[in-house]
Amino acid sequence: MARFLQLTDLHVVAEGAHASGVLDTRALLEAAIDRLIAMRAALDPLDALLVSGDISDDGSAGSYGFARAQLDRLGLPMFVVPGNHDARAPMRAAFADLDHVPGSGQIDWIAQVGDTRVIGLDTLVEGQGGGRLHDDSLAMLRDAVADATGPVLVMLHHPPIRTGIRFMDAIGLENTAALNATLADARADITLIAGHVHGVHHGRLGRHRVFTAPSTCSGFALDRRADAVTGFYLGPTGCAVIDTGADGIISAVPLDPADGPFSF
Repeated sequence: MARFLQLTDLHVVAEGAHASGVLDTRALLEAAIDRLIAMRAALDPLDALLVSGDISDDGSAGSYGFARAQLDRLGLPMFVVPGNHDARAPMRAAFADLDHVPGSGQIDWIAQVGDTRVIGLDTLVEGQGGGRLHDDSLAMLRDAVADATGPVLVMLHHPPIRTGIRFMDAIGLENTAALNATLADARADITLIAGHVHGVHHGRLGRHRVFTAPSTCSGFALDRRADAVTGFYLGPTGCAVIDTGADGIISAVPLDPADGPFSF
């Protein structure tokens, strides 16, 4: 097995700015990393850090520089994919020293962490909120899972499930059916992990399970009404810990301040 820490939807902005005019995402990320460092003994052994997109909110070089410096504080091997708020060029520049980041094109990659094959898929369509997988990405994925003998994690930003949060489902993954067809015949133990929806949701793509992690900066309410308000809340915030052993445990980890523990 391998154990991964998943962070997503950091939405870091340029110095002095606030995401959506409200969120001080630089301070929120720094506090999240502080909290995770303090929690490290409870979470270890961690083998790698997975960052599933929307690292930046504004695509600025300064936002990526700050995010990278904070993520580096965790001292873990790091793997990243872009989200809909990201911009490939400055993101690539900030993470260019990571072996898995290609020098051009889609930020798609394959890595091996212990017995677990980790596959990163780029769903970014620059200039729009929704995501799409390129044919080349799907072909890479098909080949990567065909000969996998251990657990497989597929990381992408846009989840291939509908959550019931209407304004987010409207900017979801456009070609989920193509992804489903790509994985339909795969016999490997595959788990797909994503972000984008700022909350914890479990579902399935065919026989493969799908999990979305909470954001480090804000949360979206589950409101299935047709007239549900479009907007975010200041919490809950969090991250996820993923074990790829026989039990395949995925744990959501809250990052909001809380008193305790208290004796029963």
